[in-house]
This record gives sequence, structure tokens and C-alpha cells, in this order.
Amino acid sequence: MPTSARRIAFEILLRVEVQSSYAAELLHSPLTDSLSERDAALCTEIVLGALRWRKQLDFVAQRFAQGKWERFDPEVRVALRVGLYQLRFLTRVPARAAVHETVELVKEAGKASAAGMVNAVLRKGGEAGLSSLRPAEMPDEEWWSIETSHPAWLLERWIQRYGRAEALALARANNQPPVTFFRLNPASGPWAEIEEGLRKERVEIRPGNFLKSCFTVERGNITRTDVFGRGEVVIQDEASQMVPHLLDVREEQRVLDLCAAPGNKTGLLAQWAGRTGFVVACDIHLHRLRQFVMPPSVGNIHRVALDGEQPLPFGAIFDRILVDAPCSGTGTLRRNPELKWRLAPPDIPAMAEKQLRLLESAATVLQPGGRVVYSTCSLEREENQGMTERFLQSHPDFRLLPLRDDVARLRPFFHSSPDHILDADYLETSPARDGTDGFFAAILVKLAQ
Repeated sequence: MPTSARRIAFEILLRVEVQSSYAAELLHSPLTDSLSERDAALCTEIVLGALRWRKQLDFVAQRFAQGKWERFDPEVRVALRVGLYQLRFLTRVPARAAVHETVELVKEAGKASAAGMVNAVLRKGGEAGLSSLRPAEMPDEEWWSIETSHPAWLLERWIQRYGRAEALALARANNQPPVTFFRLNPASGPWAEIEEGLRKERVEIRPGNFLKSCFTVERGNITRTDVFGRGEVVIQDEASQMVPHLLDVREEQRVLDLCAAPGNKTGLLAQWAGRTGFVVACDIHLHRLRQFVMPPSVGNIHRVALDGEQPLPFGAIFDRILVDAPCSGTGTLRRNPELKWRLAPPDIPAMAEKQLRLLESAATVLQPGGRVVYSTCSLEREENQGMTERFLQSHPDFRLLPLRDDVARLRPFFHSSPDHILDADYLETSPARDGTDGFFAAILVKLAQ
């Protein structure tokens, strides 16, 4: 009988495959509540690892399987990924257990007729060296795609933009488990008490790489601590934490967070606006606004469900606007590896059009002299620099404020002097270079009349 960790990992991966669910949401859902900390860690490792290395795992499976891969039932494809990932990447998992339990998963899923084939593929594919499976006629570009487990079209985009060495380094960084970053909630108690609470629950932490307000988890699961349960810490990537600082929100100011869900940035904006200011947090999905968890001390947030691509129901009343736009998410593939397999080339220009409409909506409700921060978690130029340039060309009443021109205000928020981040026109972070998610942000200032 398969262990609970493997059974739940299989179920999550099957939902991702068939229902287009999101792995991170399912891993933090009631599905995993019954798992011990150790089993939860194994489940997470199998799910995210199988998704990160899907193309390579599929390539290995197809070299030993009989029949066309696309004709296999989803349960069989997922089971082969679960088994091969353990055999090829998890050195502490006994091979016999990985094979036996994977075969049992196939039987439990009602696909007993495929059990023999799965068993054979796992035994052969688990031991084969990857390079030995490369066909002699396979072009380098196709092989790099398999080796790094990235779609060929996406890797080719990055090679054209960054060069081969940097593109391959980025792809390899995407396959590494991300660091868990966190910050304190505004209503948190004294830092010493929080630190002591984490220590007692065997969570080791250290300062973040750049921001003074950011911390990283060195060891342990912070989501299973009382500190996290009380809402005293917020899990948020360090690059994501940088973005709100660009807005320069001050007390008494009126702030619009146009694409607010899940609300991680909203709480910081409200904290800085103070009781005399306010934040209007918008999202197209009402249920996502209702899921916001804000500390009691932050009472100046007003939630509004609306479509930000349509004319906004406000006048030009806002001093600061954050447009943290929906995007391709190519900067977050370490955390959301299933995105690699869902994106298609037409999605990126389509996203850019959506982003332009959001930014143009924001421009209409910003006061002269105010600032907009446009941000994405994408690495694609069409969604980032290209998007900003398009907006500025059609809006002569706005100008770009380079980060280097705002560096005197920004530098106190950082541990040291990350010149490669601050001495630039835009905020741009990279998983390969910075160890954070890949984020982009631009500061746009509306000229005074």
C-alpha cells in the first residue's frame, strides 16, 4: 500500500494534469493537513520536483515505454513521473520502495493493466544515465530543453535575449527549490519573542539577502508554527517585498492597489499610509478579496471587486497606485513549475495587451505629481521594459523615474549597497543572480499640471 505522502502527491499531480489546478494551492489545502511534517516535506518534494523536471522525466519514460506517450492515460503518465523522480533525484528513497509504491498507485487508480509496463519503465529508467539516452541526431537546442526541463520555445527566447550561458543558468536555477522568505506583519509583537517562538519550534532563520525587513528560513517549516498560525509573519519572496518600497507611500496618502490579491503588498501599503490615509484594494475576483488576512491594527483598507481593464469608478484622487499586473509568471517558475507547461508563445503578447489596459486605467485616476509602480513577476521584455516604453510613448504626461534617481531614499531599506539592483532604470531581479523570484518594476510619475 502506498504511503500517504506518495498517495497525496499523486492525487495533487493528477489534479494539476487534468484539472489545471495549482500545485502550491493544493499543497497548502486540507489535502495535506493529516500529514506529519516529514511526510508533508516528502509530498511537497515529489510534487514540485516532478513538475520541475517533467520534460526530462517524460523523455526518459518514453525511451523505455512502448506505445505513444500522448495516448497513455493521465494516471499512468503521472505515476511514471512520480516514480522516476524519486529514482533519479531522491537519493535517500530506496529504489525498491519507489518502484513498488508507484506500481500500487497505478493499480489503485484503476489502471492495473499498465502496472507491468510501469514497473519495467521504472526499473530501466531509474538507472539509465541521461546522456546515454540522447539520440545522435538530436540538435543541441532540443537537448538543452530536455536537460534543463524547459519548453524549447521559452529557452530559445532566453538564449536570444541573454545568450546561451546565462539562459541555461537561469533555467537550471528555476529547477532548484526556492528559499522561503518572510517578513513581519505590522501588528506583530516584539521581534525577540517571535524569534524565540520560531526557535522553540525548530525553525532556523537568517536575514534576507538584501532587504533589512526580510528574513529567510534556513531549516524547518514555518507554516506549521504558532507564529505563522497567529499571522505574525507573512511569507513573501524578497523581490516581491521590494516592490512596495518603490511607491514611497506616506501618511495621509490615498493609495490604489489595482490588482491586490493575495494582499501581501496591500498590508504594507496600508501600514505606511497610516490611519489618516487609506488603501483601496481591487481585484476582479471577489472571493480572493474576501480571503485577505490583515492584522487588526490595519483598518484603512477598502476592498472593491472590479475589472481593472475597464474604466474605474473613481476620480483622479489617488496619490500612489500599484499595478502589480497579471503576467506570464516566468520569474516564478521555481515556485510554480506547472506554468512552464501551460504557457504558449501567444500568451506573452496577449498578457502585454492586458497589462497595458490596466496601466492606462490606473493613469486616469492618479493625481498630477503622483506615482504609479508597474510590476510583474515576468522575465519577458514585452511585459516589462517594452510595456513601460509603450505606455510612455502614448502618455506624454508621464515620465520614468529611474531607480538610480530615487536611490538616496531607497538605500536605507537595504542591508548593503546592491548596486546591480538600485543603480538601474528599473527593478529587475533574477533567480540565477539574486536567489529571489524574477521581478520587474518601473516607477512612473505623472507630471504636475
